[in-house]
Amino acid sequence: MTRRLVSGVLVFLAVAGAAISGPSSKVAWTLETVRAVRAGDASQGKKLNGDCAACHGENGIAETPDVPTLAGQDPLYTYKQLQDYKSGLRASPIMGEAVANLSDKDMASLAAFYASQKAPAPAASQPAAAIARLIALGDGRRLIAACDSCHGNRGSGNPGSYGMPTLSIQKRDELSTEMTVFKTGERANDVYRVMRDIAGKLTDDEIKALAAYYGNK
Repeated sequence: MTRRLVSGVLVFLAVAGAAISGPSSKVAWTLETVRAVRAGDASQGKKLNGDCAACHGENGIAETPDVPTLAGQDPLYTYKQLQDYKSGLRASPIMGEAVANLSDKDMASLAAFYASQKAPAPAASQPAAAIARLIALGDGRRLIAACDSCHGNRGSGNPGSYGMPTLSIQKRDELSTEMTVFKTGERANDVYRVMRDIAGKLTDDEIKALAAYYGNK
């Protein structure tokens, strides 16, 4: 069985095994929704970012360690997160208030603006052999799919997916935090528990090493 096939099987098993939990989002990825997001007005998004720049930066690059960078992020992912904050499926008092008055069109425009911004340079770190295997092949024993199978080579993104985040733009501290809250279940807006189930099987050292590999700072 080829490496690609093994990874694909693991992705299927992870999703199928978690399907009983149901999707953790109110965003339905219909063709109409995808088209609406991709038709977002980046110029309007730039105006809307005026209220977001204090935390996320004028160009979507956050300077604060615990605030995510948005420049170069997949617009479908950004749109879903904004929707999840508004619905309360992703908890954050700050973000909940920030998105409360945003329309679907506003969210699509913000997502388009951030996607159009120049992403930070990716990291150039080389992981240890065990982490490299986890990234490229996953771990069949623990039913962990290869990280790159969802997030793309070196976390550069997966255009064929619906809302899978680009990791290479993100800060190491932020990636470590998000994997940890997925592991504990504090964050629960991953569709079909995919990230919760994977992160829950990772050790703290593995989370730290993966964050160091994908993170750009």
